[in-house]
Amino acid sequence: MRRKTVCGGQMEIGTLGPLRFRINETDATPRAPKIRQMLALFTVRSNQVVLLRDLVQELWGENPPQSTKITLQTYIVRLRQQLTKGLARGGVSLDSKDLLQTFHGGYQLTVDPTYLEYRRFEELAVRGRRELLAGDCARASLSLRSALDLWRGPALVDVRTGPLLQPHVTRMNNARVTADEQLMEAELRQGRHLDILGDLADLAAENPFHENLHAQLMIALHRAGRRSQALEVFARLRGTLAEDLGIDPSHQLHRLHAAILNGDPTLEDLSHRAGILLDCSAA
Repeated sequence: MRRKTVCGGQMEIGTLGPLRFRINETDATPRAPKIRQMLALFTVRSNQVVLLRDLVQELWGENPPQSTKITLQTYIVRLRQQLTKGLARGGVSLDSKDLLQTFHGGYQLTVDPTYLEYRRFEELAVRGRRELLAGDCARASLSLRSALDLWRGPALVDVRTGPLLQPHVTRMNNARVTADEQLMEAELRQGRHLDILGDLADLAAENPFHENLHAQLMIALHRAGRRSQALEVFARLRGTLAEDLGIDPSHQLHRLHAAILNGDPTLEDLSHRAGILLDCSAA
């Protein structure tokens, strides 16, 4: 089957927050929960065939209805009807069957990758990481901030997720935290510790087991002349890890704690890698 993508119009498929499907600024997002869940799975697997068995597993898990095939066909018809209305209102001359294509054993959402919100985030985040690894912290900050500005909330926050969709949601949310961490690293290397103290405190609170973010907060507080608060961050993290996971902070974090206690002057060096766990060998 010939594969087509939308032409003559602009499409936006958003997963970085509530599910959003827009065509030339016209909202075509389904409202029915199962249809939204199905569209979300098609979106995160865009330009790949989603098998019928995968749709069944995502929508119903181990308890599919007796009329599974008929119900799925009904959902596909309803989704295509929604897309048809959106395409018409958006002024795009395209059959919804060319957008949501039928293949042997499944269906595929066929779109230009540039229409995917998460793909744009990935491209900007990868660019920012490479700029950070190259030592161009100013450009890295711009790229990473542009990537993070695309987020409107937790990934697919308003969509029920099953066993296939949930790993994609987890991966997207983890990628956001990684981009946040790398942005904080770029900012610290430019001496902007005072500017990002609030952001770092929020990030550490939202990710109570994330050692790297806590390490960055400790260094920012230390550089701001708030050594006692930096040590309190370590104590709080150590208590959380012990109580909830039964583990101790890493050796690297203990070393950072000792360096702050001893007033190690190297912590004032802007070339010091604040992200103690940042893998600078990866591209």
